[in-house]
Amino acid sequence: MEEQPLRLLVADDDEVDRLAVRRALLKAGLNAQLVEVSDGASALSALMEQSFDCAFLDFQMPGEDGLSVLRQARAALVETPIIMLTGQGDEHIAVELMKAGATDYLGKSALTPERLTHLLRQAQRLHEAEQQYRTLAEVLPHTIWTSRPNGELDYISRRGFEDSGMAPGDPSQWPKAVHPEDLPRLMERWHHSLRTGEPYEVDVRIWRKSDSTWRWHLVRALPTRDARGRVVRWFGTNADIDDQRRAQERASRLQAVTAALSEAPTPRQVIEVIITQGVTALDAQSGAVCLMAEDGQSLELASATDNVRTMTRGLERIPLDAPLAVTEAVRNDRLVLFANREERDRRYPTVARLDLPYEAAAVMPLRGSRGVMGALVVNFFQPRTLSPHEQEFCLSLARQGAQALERARLYEAAQQARTAAEESEAQLRSVLAERERMEATLQERDERLRAALWASGTGTFRWDIRTGALEWDENLDQLYGLPPGRTVQTIEDFYPLVHPEDRAEVERRNSACAREGADFELDYRVVWPDGRVHWLSSKGKTFVDANGRPLYMTGACVDITAQKRQEAEARQLAEFERQILGIVSHDLRNPLSVIRISASMLLAREGLDERASKNLTRIISASDRATRLIRDLLDFSQARLGGGIPVERKRMDLFELARGVVEELAASHPERQMEMAQEGEGAGEWDGDRLAQVLGNLVGNALQHSPPETPVRVSCRGESGQVLLEVHNQGTPIEASLLPDLFEPFRRGRHAGNGAGSVGLGLYITRQLVLAHGGGITVTSRPGDGTRFTVRLPRRAPTPPPFQEA
Repeated sequence: MEEQPLRLLVADDDEVDRLAVRRALLKAGLNAQLVEVSDGASALSALMEQSFDCAFLDFQMPGEDGLSVLRQARAALVETPIIMLTGQGDEHIAVELMKAGATDYLGKSALTPERLTHLLRQAQRLHEAEQQYRTLAEVLPHTIWTSRPNGELDYISRRGFEDSGMAPGDPSQWPKAVHPEDLPRLMERWHHSLRTGEPYEVDVRIWRKSDSTWRWHLVRALPTRDARGRVVRWFGTNADIDDQRRAQERASRLQAVTAALSEAPTPRQVIEVIITQGVTALDAQSGAVCLMAEDGQSLELASATDNVRTMTRGLERIPLDAPLAVTEAVRNDRLVLFANREERDRRYPTVARLDLPYEAAAVMPLRGSRGVMGALVVNFFQPRTLSPHEQEFCLSLARQGAQALERARLYEAAQQARTAAEESEAQLRSVLAERERMEATLQERDERLRAALWASGTGTFRWDIRTGALEWDENLDQLYGLPPGRTVQTIEDFYPLVHPEDRAEVERRNSACAREGADFELDYRVVWPDGRVHWLSSKGKTFVDANGRPLYMTGACVDITAQKRQEAEARQLAEFERQILGIVSHDLRNPLSVIRISASMLLAREGLDERASKNLTRIISASDRATRLIRDLLDFSQARLGGGIPVERKRMDLFELARGVVEELAASHPERQMEMAQEGEGAGEWDGDRLAQVLGNLVGNALQHSPPETPVRVSCRGESGQVLLEVHNQGTPIEASLLPDLFEPFRRGRHAGNGAGSVGLGLYITRQLVLAHGGGITVTSRPGDGTRFTVRLPRRAPTPPPFQEA
């Protein structure tokens, strides 16, 4: 200090006091260069503009006193040590001076060279220590600050000014650098520490001007105390913990993502988690996931938030070569960002034409173990620049999402394979069970079939037309009178067993089957080894290939020897019946004719008494009944044995025929009322004699089975293509049990009336005559409605269908 003079500022409005300071310095032998001022304003100006090793300020000065100058200097971060000169020894004033930032204070009454030298050296040492402290504070990676006991900030390291952008020398602006949401919490904690003297620690966001971002800082403050424990200064640090905090947040978010992805077993759920986590973590407004299509040449919209689906309607499938951010991210496998609409429209003009509402976006490629699977897109409706740690989070989210999507796809494929395997196994079990059931059923049916074939005496065969091999069962051996065994193995072994008279026809039929694929059906005789002849009925079905070439025939044979014998006997019996009926009809008709003619001649003589006339009349009536009986028997024989009653059709009017029959019956039954009605046309082609017989049988039957006082009505109605005849009477209804068999032969009702000479063939023959004309007859009989017979007759004979060859 002796080698280089000290620069000292002395501010006192009293010349005597300033002289006392100079004398004390001289007596102490200090080499000093003094700058003297007489008022507070000059003192403050000198402190602000010049550098001093120490300053002496009078507590009492005109205008601005020493305390005011001290406070303003410290507020402007003037680091010069300041010793306050006071004419009073009040301890309260000393405390105020120390709180305001005075280095020390000295009473003017105690101003001695020794005391002045001691205070000056002590201030120098303290200033050097503070300089070292502040130099250290400047090189530390934190913001260092100090404040007075009342909390008034008196120092902030240069890093604090540079980071926050505050004006140097104005530490009072520090609250503006704190995030508005965090400032109330910080002030509450700071005031608590000022009241209690406790240190504090709190996390807040502080503005960083260099990149215009809010960064998290750990703010700490520790108090220094005097010998009495009073706080004389607060020392604090602001440590930038943004990277650590955001790393923790990213780790926490990624843990949440991992937990959410672990609970999403399906690809659809994984995609929803990726979108939700991406939008939430980045505070975005929308998101979407596009996945590579199967063709590898396009992207398909897999899922998206609702607002994205509205914006991108029609863009669900995007060619991979389209100039878009999502395709660029997938093609180049890198994160694609744009911070505002201008950058977006410049890089992707196609999007500019779509006029989409979002401004910024981040597109993250979803890269799996086999390459890029697609991309996650998050959109911001306001300009947004992602920080490096946010970009790192995006890539981490995309990596985890892609891995989870691969796992989900593998899991889904495994589940599908397992489900398919279980379904296949179940189907196989069902098929095997069904097969066992079918085999059991087939075995049971085969056993039943064998039993049925054995019981019915039916034999089966299979003829391979291509090789001539012939297979047949044991039943066929019995039908051919052969011992059981493979005595017949080819078609050539079979022919010698056939009766010589039928063998040629059998061979001809087989040749047609082998040549044309025709089926086989024939009754033929076989000769047993003992010489007996049996009739067999054989049927075979021929099977052909896709080209129509015969492959094989399978069929069956039954023994019809007894049937053939019965048919022969029936033919002989029928022939005998025809002969008997012919004899009866021929031999009886002649005597009956003679009897009737003779009786008629006798009845025509005059002079016969009443008794003789009645006897002759009975003879004539009996002969007529016998004649009708013979006619019915002949018709019955013709219908049953001759294949139907023949009719001879002629052009005629059925209405005239009916009128004549009714009039004839009315003449022979004058006591009965007969009514007839007709409608339409009655022309057609019929056998008049046979229809007169039909109508006579029906009207006679109605007269016989109805009360004498009731009428018998006959109605004729002509329709298109046919004529209807209806005979109605009011007699007792026919029993319902008799109606189904009423037209069968030899059937007579319980109330047949006087019907002498009737054998029950009238209605049977009537029906046969109607059928011979191609018509039909029905009957209804109900209480209150009587009995009604209805005959339907076609006007012409039905045309037979054309003959078709088999």
